[in-house]
Amino acid sequence: MSFLNKIFGRKNKPITVEELKRALKNKEFVFYYQPEWDLKTNRTIGVEALMRWESPKRGYVPPMEFIPLLEESGVIHEFTRFLFEQTLKDLAELHKVAPEIFMAVNLSISQLQEADLTETIQKYLTENNMDAKYLECEFTESQELGEDVLSNGILDKLAEMHIPVSIDDFGTGYSSFERLKQLNIRKLKIDLSFIRTLMEDDKNKSIVLSIIKLGHDLGFPVLAEGIETTEQQQWLRDNGCDYGQGYWFSRGLPMDQLKPFLAENLKQK
Repeated sequence: MSFLNKIFGRKNKPITVEELKRALKNKEFVFYYQPEWDLKTNRTIGVEALMRWESPKRGYVPPMEFIPLLEESGVIHEFTRFLFEQTLKDLAELHKVAPEIFMAVNLSISQLQEADLTETIQKYLTENNMDAKYLECEFTESQELGEDVLSNGILDKLAEMHIPVSIDDFGTGYSSFERLKQLNIRKLKIDLSFIRTLMEDDKNKSIVLSIIKLGHDLGFPVLAEGIETTEQQQWLRDNGCDYGQGYWFSRGLPMDQLKPFLAENLKQK
């Protein structure tokens, strides 16, 4: 076997449950934070937590390669505690330079089914002296919220705690008007697949305009994901989209880069 085959062969070995547990214990999972932008004021309103696994043996491992195993193995419950412990600790640090910034975290269906989810969230809100309104829980529209999730009352519990939710990747999944009406939604996030070719595809423009109108008619602000050009940003702003996210504003940043980024952005007039 060649040297390169040995390297790539090792990296492609299946991830094990023990490896995930060890990664959690050794704090190999880190968070980068991507700003969410107000298109009208050109100010950062919040950040979305993006998880990264920086494995000493494997290098960078994309979430899609290990999240399914986290869920299947039950290690996701340990990860949920780590998720809120770290992100709310980081949010408390961010509030030293940007007091009104909120933190968005992504939750899977299996996490929404955890019996002690709200207790876990409250524990770390209290430890960091953080008002619940600065936390936002996101789930993707492509995840079907079945009766087993809805029956545990988790969405009602989040609403009672005054924690808003956002629907990510909107336009690609299962949301019904009835469901949208019931949820305590902070915003709808238009999937980046509609934004990527926005300026070349009139059908995408029509879809985006429809989502913006739907959100506003229901009282929800709308955010466009995946903005990468000035033209996209300007068109969305001119057509009433409230917020934006994407490389045109900023990539995901580690904490040591995010704090000065926010401080500088908030100083600008």
